[in-house]
Amino acid sequence: MGFSSELCSPQGHGAVQQMQEAELRLLEGMRKWMAQRVKSDREYAGLLHHMSLQDSGGQSWSSGPDSPVSQSWAEITSQTENLSRVLRQHAEDLNSGPLSKLSVLIRERQHLRKTYNEQWQQLQQELTKTHSQDIEKLKTQYRTLTRIETRPKTSMSGACGSSLPTTTATSWV
Repeated sequence: MGFSSELCSPQGHGAVQQMQEAELRLLEGMRKWMAQRVKSDREYAGLLHHMSLQDSGGQSWSSGPDSPVSQSWAEITSQTENLSRVLRQHAEDLNSGPLSKLSVLIRERQHLRKTYNEQWQQLQQELTKTHSQDIEKLKTQYRTLTRIETRPKTSMSGACGSSLPTTTATSWV
């Protein structure tokens, strides 16, 4: 797969670089957001767990452990603990799944950007070298052709000049 002719120019190279930078900034922003989400979910899960542990021994309710209020409170603490486990698991799943894959994608994109820039520089150097070699080759060829062109004229003028009789005005008189 090749580049469009518009992308082969220095302006196209700049456009590709800008696109790569924008993509990396977006991916970095997504990674930071996801990392913050993992951190927040872990903290929230820890706080919920701590809250449920504070009442794990059960409150000394005046109405007794079998009262509807005690049963409701036990259900609330149980559900809070379950929610804390679900949030913790979700945070770990997010960290080990999408966040780690996103980090790998960012590293790949950074490597691709580096490789692209290195190849662009190499191609530019080769192009400059080829142009300078072509110019030198053409200059040498021009000098050679100029020398070849001037030789026959010199030899012809030398040959013509020596074979023609030289006469003076006094010899005719």
